[in-house]
Amino acid sequence: MRAYRSEVPWWVLAVIGGVPFGVAMGLSTKLDGSSWTEAGVGALVTGIPFGLAMGWWSANWQTGMKEAEGDLPTDKVEVAHQAAAGGPVPVDAEIRSAALSIASVQLGQFAGKTRRLSIVMMVLLWITSVVGAVADSLWALVPALFFGVMLFWQWYLPRQIRRRISVLSGATTASAD
Repeated sequence: MRAYRSEVPWWVLAVIGGVPFGVAMGLSTKLDGSSWTEAGVGALVTGIPFGLAMGWWSANWQTGMKEAEGDLPTDKVEVAHQAAAGGPVPVDAEIRSAALSIASVQLGQFAGKTRRLSIVMMVLLWITSVVGAVADSLWALVPALFFGVMLFWQWYLPRQIRRRISVLSGATTASAD
């Protein structure tokens, strides 16, 4: 039996997100010379809140995606997701409409306060990583690179999604004429 995104409970998503994050944070704490107890506490203190936040966010994301997908059969849902990402515009109006809804939900994550908060957090984390690299270890440039890429995505993805929405909307209005 295959479980689709929308069938996964929020707490499973919390565990899937929190455990690897907590383990990674615990290991990085241990590698910095701390004891196993300190690493374990660090893993719990970071993994649990991160997992809860990711579980909540993922469950909301799944709900929004499920609404955007509508009542399409599974094979058409996959085509709609592919069409929302790029490629040729679907001829089937039902798939095109779902692709447009999916792209709109994707664009929603880059709107308003959420986007501003993400940008501020990524800038602060990037600055912290660069300062850590200059002051302590060049290994801190690895997270700096990651946060730099995340900042780039905050700029690039909304533009890409808007272009795709324009293409899907243009095809919708052109076929209606």
